[in-house]
Amino acid sequence: MEHMTPTRVLDDAARREVTSFLDAVAADGGDTLDDHLLSDLREGSMNQPVEGFVAVVGRGPADSGTGPILGYAQLSGGHAGVVVGCVVRPTADPGLMTDLLQALLPLVPTGCSTTWWTPGDERHEAAARTLGMSPGRRLLQMARALPLDDDIVAATTEVITRPFRPGTDDAAWLEVNNAAFAWHGEQGGWTAEILRQRQRAPWFDNYGFLLHESDGQLDGFCWTKLHKPANPFALNASVVGEIYVIAVRPDAHGHGLGRSLTVAGLQYLQRKGATKAMLYVDADNVGAVAMYERLGFAPTRTDVAYHLEPAH
Repeated sequence: MEHMTPTRVLDDAARREVTSFLDAVAADGGDTLDDHLLSDLREGSMNQPVEGFVAVVGRGPADSGTGPILGYAQLSGGHAGVVVGCVVRPTADPGLMTDLLQALLPLVPTGCSTTWWTPGDERHEAAARTLGMSPGRRLLQMARALPLDDDIVAATTEVITRPFRPGTDDAAWLEVNNAAFAWHGEQGGWTAEILRQRQRAPWFDNYGFLLHESDGQLDGFCWTKLHKPANPFALNASVVGEIYVIAVRPDAHGHGLGRSLTVAGLQYLQRKGATKAMLYVDADNVGAVAMYERLGFAPTRTDVAYHLEPAH
């Protein structure tokens, strides 16, 4: 393994190489970085580094020049401290994940807590334990086949939605999102710049970003996302639709709007050709989990957030 040196900026060639590495690992069923980390990776440049961004690239030995990437770790600023992520090749040494994160953690700003979201398997648990990190929130990934069952649609109150208008709806959306997720480490505390970053993502589709209003006020939204297959020509290749973010204004709860917006999002995704739908929800959000189960979703995996509190 070549020496791993943290850097606060990657040049264009390095970012393209890292992105290709991440795509290849994901296509093989390996780990991925979340959208927050991917956005910071995509947005940074030599002329304008992203504040709080630190990266470590782990490479294998090379006969000449630069060896192939075996692993990548990244630190980004978050709403509640900092967030780290790490992706290694499935065939890499099991200790590489720990080595990459150990290179990053000394650069966490003083007084900040650190969160690392993992698939929750034994390999990540062992690495977290070595790093002195403790388990916290659990996030369920839930999925169901599309199209929707007719009885689910029939039992749902139809809701009128319209597409999000970038630059026009930003302020109203941020107000509802940040009120609904004030407690949330990733989705809370969004700024206009964070929202603009997501709008620049290659998957962004404002027509799949559904808003519901009453009396001129934004009551809730369902933001969807399409995951195209890594190899569209493979047998059984399918398009997966995600309920990316969904929320109802706090004082509009209790009227079934969350269910209606979820169904509206699923109907949009199936019109776009998705044959499977998925979403993430906190495992202890009993009400939301029960609602998604009534809509035909079932848990497919559990992610775990590991935390490292700042030294006192």
